[in-house]
Amino acid sequence: MSQRVSLQSLITLSVLSVGILSGTVGLAYAYWHAKQSLQTTVGVTFQEIAHQSADKAALLLAKEIEWMQRLSALPDIRASVEGTAQVGQAALQFERWREEQHRYFHSLAIVRADGQLVGGRLSDSARAFYAQQPWWPTIFRDGRPWAGPFTVDEDGRGSWEVAVPIGGQGQPVRGALKVVIGTDRILSSILESRIGRTGHMMLLSDDGSVLACSLLPPSLHAPLPAILAQWGKDAPAARGFQIESDTHGGNGGIIGVARVVLPTQVAQAHAWYVLMQQDPSETFEPLLALVGKLAAFWVGAIGFIVWLRWRLGQRIVRPLGALIQRVNLLGDARTSEPLPTQAPGLPCGIVEIDALAASFDDLSQRLEQASRAKAQYVRRLEQANLDLATSKEHYRLLWNHAVDTKILIDPTGAIQDINRRGEVTLGRPAATIVNHPVSDLVAESERPRLLEQLKLVLQSGADVPAGTMQVPTPAGELTMDIDFVPVKKSGRIESIMMQLSDLTEQKELERQLLRSERLASLSQFASMFAHDIRNPLAGIKKTLEWLGRCSEMEQGQPRRCLEDLRFTTDLLLGMINDMLDVYQENYSGLPLSTSPVSPGLLLREVMQLFRSEAEAQEVRFRVQIPDDEVWIMGDGRRLHRVLINLIHNALKYSPPQGTIMITVQVEEGQALQGGDDVEPYDGPTVTIHIEDEGPGIAPDDLPHLFEMFFRKKDGQDYRIGRGLGLHFCQLVVEAHGGQIRAGNRPERGAMFTVALPVRQEQLCPSPS
Repeated sequence: MSQRVSLQSLITLSVLSVGILSGTVGLAYAYWHAKQSLQTTVGVTFQEIAHQSADKAALLLAKEIEWMQRLSALPDIRASVEGTAQVGQAALQFERWREEQHRYFHSLAIVRADGQLVGGRLSDSARAFYAQQPWWPTIFRDGRPWAGPFTVDEDGRGSWEVAVPIGGQGQPVRGALKVVIGTDRILSSILESRIGRTGHMMLLSDDGSVLACSLLPPSLHAPLPAILAQWGKDAPAARGFQIESDTHGGNGGIIGVARVVLPTQVAQAHAWYVLMQQDPSETFEPLLALVGKLAAFWVGAIGFIVWLRWRLGQRIVRPLGALIQRVNLLGDARTSEPLPTQAPGLPCGIVEIDALAASFDDLSQRLEQASRAKAQYVRRLEQANLDLATSKEHYRLLWNHAVDTKILIDPTGAIQDINRRGEVTLGRPAATIVNHPVSDLVAESERPRLLEQLKLVLQSGADVPAGTMQVPTPAGELTMDIDFVPVKKSGRIESIMMQLSDLTEQKELERQLLRSERLASLSQFASMFAHDIRNPLAGIKKTLEWLGRCSEMEQGQPRRCLEDLRFTTDLLLGMINDMLDVYQENYSGLPLSTSPVSPGLLLREVMQLFRSEAEAQEVRFRVQIPDDEVWIMGDGRRLHRVLINLIHNALKYSPPQGTIMITVQVEEGQALQGGDDVEPYDGPTVTIHIEDEGPGIAPDDLPHLFEMFFRKKDGQDYRIGRGLGLHFCQLVVEAHGGQIRAGNRPERGAMFTVALPVRQEQLCPSPS
């Protein structure tokens, strides 16, 4: 339970809280904004100074290299490397040059292209030494000047290695002038920029080592690789940012970094960076003064808020206390005692409080009238509640015992209620259905249509028959007829009643009747077909047998055509028997005529049968059959018919110049279920894969592909059969204890797989 406080205390706390919070937030924001502005300003300034110093350093270093190039172009130096000067004279000239340039160079060497030092002794070790120097390929291969690293000794004196090629314009490089230059004069020019008391420049190497500093010797600095890693060694431009610590004892300082970039014609062996920094205490000194002024302002603002609180309490709390006294009098007064018309201190001059007092006076006059009307209203309300409870029980009884399933849903599609019949029909209690979307009740494929019909009810406000839909339940899927009836209140649709009539048994009876009619028609057709065509085919077969005994048909093309005719006649007779087999729907009770059968031989016969049709379509067969013939026990005629159906389908859907891939392989340990009357098999199997490059099988057709009378939805496709061939293949394969599967190839096209058991006790050796 919350603690009771007075209005005056509440006003005091509220005003102080708002003032302190807003003042603290404002002070913090002002400090943050001033710090960010200072960091940005100082960072830009340091960045620009570092950039200018880096450009200045690059210009000074470039001038030194340019001066070295002019020195290398002197005729005496060129003559010394070209060999035109005498050996003794060259040595004397070299010594004289070195003495003259001693004040500029710490060391000076002239090296010919053969690796020998001008003015020195000829030796293989000297040649090998100079050939391994880092500047050697840059001078003699690229013909470019080479700028080496800066080095600093223990006394803080710096030096710089430079090498330039010796040779005329457009001529091969004859030699190299390699010197070591003192960097005191160069670095003093670079590091002369200062800001304030502590702002100074530093020169860093690419590994973060301090090469020069305008305040402390380089030996007193620790390496600063973290700064270059934070800035980015490959960044082409200068940048200013804040660092955690530096080697001068400062934390949180702001620095500017810029890279020294020599002209592109100079090969720069190492990178150098100019760093501008300042002691953080000097950098943020203006910010601390600003914070002190803001804190003083904040203290003054708090004092003003305290005074304002006292004035508000005196002006607001006193008239409210007088009004509370009148309320207490109203609660304690008797009906015979009149209520004072006005309390002391009122009106107070505050418009809202005076209006509240006037409203209170009017309210006190109406309370008596309301108390008399209340008793009469309560009596009427109790009678209405009693009638409503009786009516509700009556309608609930009718709702629960309705013949059909009834569901009440809101305009958003959420279920509000379901009757008892619906719970029994759907096999689910109401608690698991209420507050769930009504679309969850129907099959997933029916949900878009259901939502569309529900939207139509909301738009039209009329009854809408949604039609027949599939409703999954724990006991199975039901076929139900659905109607939507809007329930209106005050001209608006408050809810929608959904009525579901179970048509499952009716639809099942209709399917059974249709199936019976189809089977009866097929039986009659098969009987008539077998009766009418069997005798002519028998006559044709006898005639072909007679022709086979004639000497004119013994050899050549006539004999081959005769054999094809005899094979086709036997095939037609087999098709008649297969049609009768399909009518039986399964092979239970129908004995198979089993014998040793070679799947490879069956495939060869089938491909021979379709060779003419394949040649006409420019389709070729690619067959992979094991070298060792595999034999199984099975009905050769029916298995032959299975392969004909599958290869014929592949040929029908293959594009011109396509390929049909047929693979026969033996697999170990594959489990086969077979038909209903065949025991499961777990052993070696013969697997036949038939793949084509056609359009493939639609995903919606795959689950129904082996059903009787199933046909593709596209009735315009002339290649569509009557829905018997693949069903016949499934019956035959499962009767042998095998399995047949269909699918799509990843590269496009259909793939059928037939797996047949190789039972060990039935294996027959290949005939010799």
